[in-house]
Amino acid sequence: MGLSNMDMDLLESPNMRIANSLVRPNDSLSAPVQLRLQSMLSPGKHRQKRIVRNGIPTNELVLSAFLETNNRAFPKILQLYVSPGSTVADVTYGKGVFWREVPAGMYKLKATDIQGGVDCRALPYQTGEIDCVVFDPPYMHTPGGTAHSTHTPFEKHYKNNTSGNQTSSKYHEAVLELYRDGGKEAYRVLRNHGVLIVKCQDEVCANRQRFTHVEIMQIYEKIGLIAEDLFVVIRNNRPGVSRMVRQVHARKNHSYFLVFWKSNNSKERWEPPK
Repeated sequence: MGLSNMDMDLLESPNMRIANSLVRPNDSLSAPVQLRLQSMLSPGKHRQKRIVRNGIPTNELVLSAFLETNNRAFPKILQLYVSPGSTVADVTYGKGVFWREVPAGMYKLKATDIQGGVDCRALPYQTGEIDCVVFDPPYMHTPGGTAHSTHTPFEKHYKNNTSGNQTSSKYHEAVLELYRDGGKEAYRVLRNHGVLIVKCQDEVCANRQRFTHVEIMQIYEKIGLIAEDLFVVIRNNRPGVSRMVRQVHARKNHSYFLVFWKSNNSKERWEPPK
């Protein structure tokens, strides 16, 4: 039941009728206004103050966006989603950049990479033995030009655009294929409730905007991985461009960490690590 204009005037007015109504009913006020006034007089009877027990006041919260480097953002994600002592398989370890700020010995790290002969799509682990998988494959193909020199590992190691293909697709579709196959293998080796942390970035391919992080979520949902969180990492420096005649799309200066978890029951909810 809403308040009439008269009721609102009475509430906002310093008129003595409102003061009197705080101690005794006033027939000139409608029922909703009298209830409101009663709650002002005795708020404890109508609502209780919420008390959070065992909490610690802090402003040091993990936020969803970082103006930081990967090695500074990654430990904060582990802090939220992976218990110390967990077995973590970084299947695209590379030079170990993610782990530079993680205290040694905090996790049981299994570090592998395709350069060392271990393909993320065929891991040497038993089914369900890993607590967390970290997956950061080359997330952009290389169309050419000096601005894309940092993405050459895709062509060098997965060879989707040259002879001896290891992916059945080309260009952006090959990137998605790698994420799909790596996600399936991660699902296999993860225990139930195990966590998958994925690094990715959107790209423009053939003048078409590809929202890679959304496409990965859709692919992983079909695999059985539940999307639980998303973190944005914004680069400090300006991205380079090899040649520019006319800008058509916004230049990407951010990437994502996506967090998924494995559940055998789609109705389950995520429980934070203890």
